Parts: sequence; structure tokens; C-alpha cells
Amino acid sequence: MDQNSPDAILTRYRRAKTRRDTWESLWRQCYEYALPQREGALTGAGSNVRTSDRLFDATAADAVDQLAASLVAQLTPPWSRWFGLAGGGELAEEDRGALGEPLEQIAAALQAHFDRSNFNVEIHQAFLDLITVGTASLLFEEAAPGEASAFRFMAVPLGELAFEERLDGRLDSTFRRTEMTAADLRVRFPKTMLPGDFENSDRPGAEPRHAVIESVTPQENGGYLYQAMLEGAGGTSVLPVPLSSGRFARSPFINFRWLKAPGEIYGRSPVMKALPDIK
Repeated sequence: MDQNSPDAILTRYRRAKTRRDTWESLWRQCYEYALPQREGALTGAGSNVRTSDRLFDATAADAVDQLAASLVAQLTPPWSRWFGLAGGGELAEEDRGALGEPLEQIAAALQAHFDRSNFNVEIHQAFLDLITVGTASLLFEEAAPGEASAFRFMAVPLGELAFEERLDGRLDSTFRRTEMTAADLRVRFPKTMLPGDFENSDRPGAEPRHAVIESVTPQENGGYLYQAMLEGAGGTSVLPVPLSSGRFARSPFINFRWLKAPGEIYGRSPVMKALPDIK
């Protein structure tokens, strides 16, 4: 079977999600005790779920917040130049000098786009996830024309994601499951012809949501293949419905881990190591 066919992608996603499921009980505990306001990112619960009512000590939550703030201040300080551009080692010395000013202008323009985007908020949230459960993902997308910044970021809730690991240990294959209404699907995938029964799903008082699987997988010839598809009725064995496909030079999902133990796809955070193992 073609590894990039919709059926194969759906099978790979479900296999990756099965591996992820073994961690969810431990993640739930980590969120409950160290980041209760983010627990819905895993469980899908709404803000009316007051898990913090069961907490009698804020030491873990305060420590997570302080460490995340320290990471932001040290790695990506807001409104400060935390990266730079320079010519590579293959350039002649005179060429490197000539490129200095143009590269500085490009770096200043990039910094301005970062500052005007939602990067500072989302990277802080990603660091909170990283510290709490050991794994995080930051989605880096192009903003719509006319926006103040060309960039748009999102700390993707871990409950939406599943990963495949390459032989070199990189989390390069990313699968994301979200639920959308028919109206959302038309906005997100305007060129896609939706099945006929979707036309009747927007009637007043009823807004059924449809499971969408998005995948970004590395290709042997370079780059990454993006595919989006409807999972099927209720996540059953109904054939997936392709929605969109394309290619990226680099994956828009920036996946990172706190610490990887042997044989583990997902990382182990400081909070995880402080809690008992759950089998």
C-alpha cells in the first residue's frame, strides 16, 4: 500500500495515537497538579471543569510557570533580537562583508514580524506544555494577507496530536485530529467539494462536527507532504474523504521534547519524573 494514500495515512495516525494513549493517564495527572488551566488541551474539557479545586498547594504550578518564563526570557526574549543572520563559511571574506548590511535589514524585518505576531504568547504556552508533559508542538503558519504580521503561531494542544519518530530520533511525522463544522470546512478548504450530506448539516439548531485528520510527513526525495482528510463517520472504517494536499520545504509543526528516554517517542518532563509511573 502507498504510504501516502489516505487509507495509509489514516492507519498511521491511528497507530501513532495508540502509542500516545499509553501516556495519557500520566499526562492527565501532570496537567491536574502542575497546569490545571491547560488540562482541557488533553481532555477536551471546557473551562467549567474546575480541576484546581482539588489542589491544596501551588508549588508545582508556580514552578512550571517560573521555568516557562525563564525559558522565554533566555531563549526568545520579547521585543529583543534573539536571532541573527550571517553569511556561511563558504563565502569569501569580501562577499561576507558585502552581505552584512542586507542580512541585518532582513533580520530586522523578521524581528518586526515576530514582534507583531502572536509568537510571544504561543511560545510561552508551548514551554508550559513542554515542562508539564515533556513534549510540545508549535505550529508556524503564514498569516492571511493584510494582517499586521506575516506569521501566525499556535501552541497545538497535545490531545490533538500524534507523532511518528524517524530512525534518527526526530519527530518529523505529525498527525493532528480536529473537529470542524461544515461551515468551518468550507472556509478552511474552499476548493474542496464536500459530500452532498454536508449541505444539510448547517440547519439552525444543529451543528454536527466532523473529524479532520491533517498529516505532515517527510518524503524520500526531500520536503514534506501535507494531506487533510475527513476521518469518516464516527471514526469508523468508512473510507476517508480527501480534502487537500500540498508540499512544504519544512514542516510547519515544530515538535520538541524535554528529555527522551530509551524507546520512548514522547518526552519525560520534570513534572513526570516527580510523579509515580502509571502502567
